[in-house]
Amino acid sequence: MNNNARLALQAGLIAVAIVLGVLIYRSIMQPVKFNKEKDARTALVVQQMKDIRAVQQEYKKAYGRYISTEDSLILFLQNGSIPYVKMIGTVPDSLTEEEAVELGIVSRETFTENAYNYLFPQHKDKEAFLAKLFSVPRNTQGKKISMEAGYISKNGYQVPVFEAKVPFEDLLEGMDDHLLRNEIIQAENYHKYPGVKVGSMTEAITEGNWE
Repeated sequence: MNNNARLALQAGLIAVAIVLGVLIYRSIMQPVKFNKEKDARTALVVQQMKDIRAVQQEYKKAYGRYISTEDSLILFLQNGSIPYVKMIGTVPDSLTEEEAVELGIVSRETFTENAYNYLFPQHKDKEAFLAKLFSVPRNTQGKKISMEAGYISKNGYQVPVFEAKVPFEDLLEGMDDHLLRNEIIQAENYHKYPGVKVGSMTEAITEGNWE
């Protein structure tokens, strides 16, 4: 083998090694990048689920049931009110709150406040907050968190329930399809909802599946 042929062979081997190195690097980094983006999107939607749950719980306190649609929940936040009890006066150190109330030193009075202002005082831009509350983060197709509410029978009683959820197909839209399918299959193998969910239409719970 002459020098030119040997140099050509060496160059070819180096090129193959570089290509293999790039492919190996990509195969290692692709799941890392996928998981990083998945965690970021999940964190955003979990916060939305917590916010939706907070509204649902306050609505149930006031009306004994849950809200069944996105529009109704938004309308409640915009125009509804939440009652709350405020202590008037100061409880002496020597007495409990109940004792102070009985003696007339302090009193409890019920007030009402706009639902949005009561629940989300930290979010000053109401319109922006409400516009994004049900929108699936980073989804380019405008997908929304789905929600429903109703009743289940438990021990002879009709118990109000609600559920809000978003499937992985919508939450992880645009990401690596193979890794996305693995997430779905893994959840189904463990008999879990393949996505992010809070509440349940079959159980009287308000926990999220991330908790």
